[in-house]
Amino acid sequence: MKIVMALIVLAIAAGGAAWIFIALRKYRERKAFEQEREASFVAEMLKNKPAPSAVPAPAPHAGRVPAAAAKAPPADPLAAAAESIRAALAAGRGAEAAKAFLAVVDQRTKLNLEPPIWESLGRALLAQAAYLEAAWALHAGAAFAGDLVGAQKRLVEVAARAGDAGQPQNALKLYATLLAKYPQSQYADFVRANMKAEEKKLPKG
Repeated sequence: MKIVMALIVLAIAAGGAAWIFIALRKYRERKAFEQEREASFVAEMLKNKPAPSAVPAPAPHAGRVPAAAAKAPPADPLAAAAESIRAALAAGRGAEAAKAFLAVVDQRTKLNLEPPIWESLGRALLAQAAYLEAAWALHAGAAFAGDLVGAQKRLVEVAARAGDAGQPQNALKLYATLLAKYPQSQYADFVRANMKAEEKKLPKG
């Protein structure tokens, strides 16, 4: 009898472990799918905007050992850009982080940054009045963190900032992006009302 009970317990444990393994695998697959989908989101926002060329760094002064001599930068340009963005944000140099991002903006979907870094980078871009790029970064940070409501709020926020800055075209583009991505958004009515207001600001003719 004891042997039978032991076999039953082992069977239950084995079944539970198999269920956990299957659930974990499905979660990872779904997470990977969401990240891939989010990475491709709003590509149209910047499709027609050329990426600025990177400005070469000034030559080091004679007699001074370059920082690169102590630590070689990553061979991958995107990894190097991500490292530069993190370092600049950590040092409080938002403009420098924004510049590093803009230099690789055409490959932004391949840039590997953590959600808090995307958020900080978005704020830095917003300070530079790079509204479309700021919206992309802020949305990515919230979405990658699983906060889809926050992602929508950031699109609305940046669109409003663009409108206030006299850029109704960019404001309309961001509002339209939100409605396309989140047709059932709780902000849909608010966004449509704002779109009507921004359309009145467009140049006539």
